[in-house]
Amino acid sequence: MVREIGSEFHRMPIESGQGLIFPQPGSLVFSGRTAIETVLKKMPEAQTALLPSYCCDSMLVPFRAAGIAVNFYDVKWNDGLEVRIDDSADILLWCNYFGYRNELPEFDGIIVEDITHSLLSSSPSHDRSDYLVASVRKWEPINCGGYCSVEFEGVEPSGEFVDFKTTAMKLKAEYLENLDERVKLEFLQMFGKSNHWLSEHYSGLSIDPWSNEYINHVDMKHQRETRRNNAKVLYDGLKGKIQFMFPIDDMDCPLFVPILLPRRDEIRAHLIKNEIYCPVHWPKPKDCVSNIYDLELSLICDQRYGIVDMERIVSTLKEVL
Repeated sequence: MVREIGSEFHRMPIESGQGLIFPQPGSLVFSGRTAIETVLKKMPEAQTALLPSYCCDSMLVPFRAAGIAVNFYDVKWNDGLEVRIDDSADILLWCNYFGYRNELPEFDGIIVEDITHSLLSSSPSHDRSDYLVASVRKWEPINCGGYCSVEFEGVEPSGEFVDFKTTAMKLKAEYLENLDERVKLEFLQMFGKSNHWLSEHYSGLSIDPWSNEYINHVDMKHQRETRRNNAKVLYDGLKGKIQFMFPIDDMDCPLFVPILLPRRDEIRAHLIKNEIYCPVHWPKPKDCVSNIYDLELSLICDQRYGIVDMERIVSTLKEVL
């Protein structure tokens, strides 16, 4: 049995680096949704917001909870990523996709920039943005974590949630050592419980102490180098055989390497059969319209893996391309 690639992070020892660098001033919070909720409280007069038609459905939740009407601006694929902002609103939510360079358009209003995907980039945000938000847990093996560029004091998440997530990550680490399928069933169940809790709770919560400690000791330079090197292997190995969402020249520090596949679900199933778990960004929200949802697949390139793992992804993909 081969070692799996991707899916949820396993528990990893705290590193000895200088930690993640965040724009200052700012605060670490429970999740990306907590971050959005927190900055929206700074603009109580706002009534309307423009969000990208290509985004995660969870991003809509804090806007609607704040009573802000949400409309969408076009983000689609047409031999390249096309973004068109035609409407006006009080707030624009701008997303940097996957850690690739993406210019912020002109907008007459408040700009909230989601830097989740560009968090480890050399330039994670734009100077014209009024507020910054991020989900940190997409990058690191932590229980929870978000960032917002305002001061915040919240309540720690419940011990039940921390126990669920800690147990899940420890069980996954055990599974990667012994490949015991019974352990896999256990950690999948525990991740399910922690993710359900997270989806139901976010308001007013801070990051938990262990996750805060981990973030403060991340070796950010090493993680950047590993991700970039891994991504280069994927680009080199699949060049001319697959449609990348972005050219490699636009890459800064990738969260994933996004590709576009007409037979996406079939090819993803083949990867899963071979213990390679590449996520889709994102499940299609009911209210959003973009042709990217049905095509996109995110190739793993994070700091858990090296060149041999990337070559395995390439060779497995080539079997069905």
